[in-house]
Amino acid sequence: MKEKTLGILGGVGPLATIYFEELVIQMTDAESDQEHIPMLVYNHAQIPDRTAYILDDRQPNPLPVMEADAKLLERCGCDYIVIPCNTAHYFYDDIQQCVNVPIINILEETVKYCKETIPSLRSIGVLATEGTVRSRAYQNIIEAHGLECILPDEAEQAVLTDIIYGQVKAGKPIDIYGLYRLIRSMKQRGADAVVLGCTELSIIKKDFNIDRYDVVDSMECLARASILACGKRLR
Repeated sequence: MKEKTLGILGGVGPLATIYFEELVIQMTDAESDQEHIPMLVYNHAQIPDRTAYILDDRQPNPLPVMEADAKLLERCGCDYIVIPCNTAHYFYDDIQQCVNVPIINILEETVKYCKETIPSLRSIGVLATEGTVRSRAYQNIIEAHGLECILPDEAEQAVLTDIIYGQVKAGKPIDIYGLYRLIRSMKQRGADAVVLGCTELSIIKKDFNIDRYDVVDSMECLARASILACGKRLR
C-alpha cells in the first residue's frame, strides 16, 4: 500500500509549523523511522498576516500566496494538506477549491474532538486571534453542531492579542498567568471546554505543560486527524 504524504502549508507562524510536525511524529504509533508519515513542509513565513487582512482588506491579501503554496504541495505529490493556523481557515473554502487534494480543516476537527471527549458538552469557549473571532470561523461551526460559543470580552481579547502577537510571535517572555486567567474566565462563564484556537497558544500549552482535559488544543486535534487520514495509528 502506497504511503500517504502529508503537505504542511506553514509559516503561519513558523514556530507553530515546526511544533505541528513534532506533534505528528510524537503522536504516531511508530517503532521505526520507516513507520512515520512522509511530510513535505513549506514553512513560508512571508505569507501576509491573516488577521491584518480580515480586519482591514486594504492590507496585503494572504489568499493568493496560500493558494500558490497549496498548488505547490499538490504538484509535489501530497495526498493531504494541512494549514497549522486557525485564522488562515477564513480562506479555507477558496484554498480547497484551487486544489484537488483534501485540506484537513483544523476548526472542524477541533469541534468534533470536543464533542467526542467532553461529557455533556453544551458550550465551548474559544481563545483565538481577533481575526478568527471577527470572521466567525469557530462560531459558525460550533453553532452548526448545536452548541454555544463563548468568547472573551473586549478587554480579555486585548490581553490575548498581546500574548499571541506581542509575546509568542515576537519571541518575548509569556504572560502565562494572563492565559490562565482567560481560561478561568471562560469556565466561569459556562464553557464546558476551552479551545486554544490559535496555534501560538498551542506552543504555550507545550512549553508550560498545561494538562487539562477541558482545555482542547486545536493543533493536537489537527495532528490526530492527519495521522488517521494518512492511515497510521495513534500512540
